[in-house]
Amino acid sequence: MIALISLLLFVECNTTNNKQNKRKIKDEERKSEIKRKPNYSVTIDQNGLYGTYKGLEFVDTGDVMYNDVAHQFSNFVADTLGKFLKASYKAGNYYSIDFKKTKITTKGMDMKDTVVYCINMAFKKTDKCGASTGIEHCGSWGGQADDLLKKRLDETITNLAPLCIGRPKTYKYVTDEKFKEYWIQFKHKNYQGDCAK
Repeated sequence: MIALISLLLFVECNTTNNKQNKRKIKDEERKSEIKRKPNYSVTIDQNGLYGTYKGLEFVDTGDVMYNDVAHQFSNFVADTLGKFLKASYKAGNYYSIDFKKTKITTKGMDMKDTVVYCINMAFKKTDKCGASTGIEHCGSWGGQADDLLKKRLDETITNLAPLCIGRPKTYKYVTDEKFKEYWIQFKHKNYQGDCAK
């Protein structure tokens, strides 16, 4: 009888361990997939940037800086947009972002499952010194208080000061689901140094 109970416990423990190991492997594969290839879709042309992220809001990536996988889409958009604005400027095509026509939306944002996060930024054709060649953002996926978010905006602008010509332009977006984010455009001194005169 003791042998039979021991055998059953051994089989149960092995089954539980196998399930836990399979779950752990699946979680590791998911983290690796997210690090490798987020589900970002971005199109950019002379009229604007159109971007969408569909997927998990948060995931344990092993790096706390990248757990907010959905909000990392803002970083991807800022990087893509910054490169486009700089390349366009060098080619003699001068753009700024029309913040009033820009739309930022979230659908399904509940801090625990999947979300659709869209950023659609409209461009304005402008002259050389009216253009923007730098872009940044700061926001809060988790509903940070407005005064704390404003403090972060002020810190971001202070940190950008060595790169900026003049005062950056900012605009705050708030989605129906209370995602809040400031976008910041500026004249980058490495590209528009002659506009300081």
